[in-house]
Amino acid sequence: MKSFLIALQFLTNIPFKIKNIKQNELPGSVTYYPLVGLIIGALLALSYFVFSKIFVFLLPSVLVIGVYLLLTGALHLDGFTDTVDGLYGGRTKKDIFRIMEDSATGAKGAAWAAFILLLKVIIIIKLSFYNVYPALLLFPVLGRYSMTILMKYSPYAKKYGMGKVYCQNITNTQFIIITAFALLLSVFFGLRGLVAFVCAAAAALIIMKYFKNKLGGVTGDIFGFTVEVTEVAALLIFAIKLKY
Repeated sequence: MKSFLIALQFLTNIPFKIKNIKQNELPGSVTYYPLVGLIIGALLALSYFVFSKIFVFLLPSVLVIGVYLLLTGALHLDGFTDTVDGLYGGRTKKDIFRIMEDSATGAKGAAWAAFILLLKVIIIIKLSFYNVYPALLLFPVLGRYSMTILMKYSPYAKKYGMGKVYCQNITNTQFIIITAFALLLSVFFGLRGLVAFVCAAAAALIIMKYFKNKLGGVTGDIFGFTVEVTEVAALLIFAIKLKY
């Protein structure tokens, strides 16, 4: 139970506090990342249902992304903007890390964050005619699953950092459980769900390969970058017209 609560505390903005968390307890909490994603997804689906009964057309899609930001504290979006700023502004690995660690958000990071949020809103508007509830339930699951792929298979790129304790400390049993949960839930939503799972996993592997080549591994900010990119990939699959 403590591992689940640690995961819930780390991945959401839900107001509660687990005290006396030891570093060696953090990797065990990763097992529950997809479950926390499902909880976020369920709250998004419920919020969208309520909003759709009160407001018309565009507003439910905009407001549900607002709920998402409230639930997550924009944690992963912050990592996304830091990573984008680092990639744009740094020529060397040292420069990239320095920029990523800067608490100020650059113009390029802010612009791409706005693009990501706008894209999510537009996709959900399109999905308002069909598939919106499966998409809202599943995309947070796959975003958090994608993060575990990096934790399992990529080294940490720096000598220090909050994410270091997670990298390559996920056991095989943990990863099998995590993958089985995410895959079974995806399959429950049919072909679109399965394709979304494959695309999210593929995107995570591509991101991991890119940063291993460029930086020698990943960081906590890159975890957030991966979540945002794979969530959009999953949402896009639900928006594409598939013949089946």
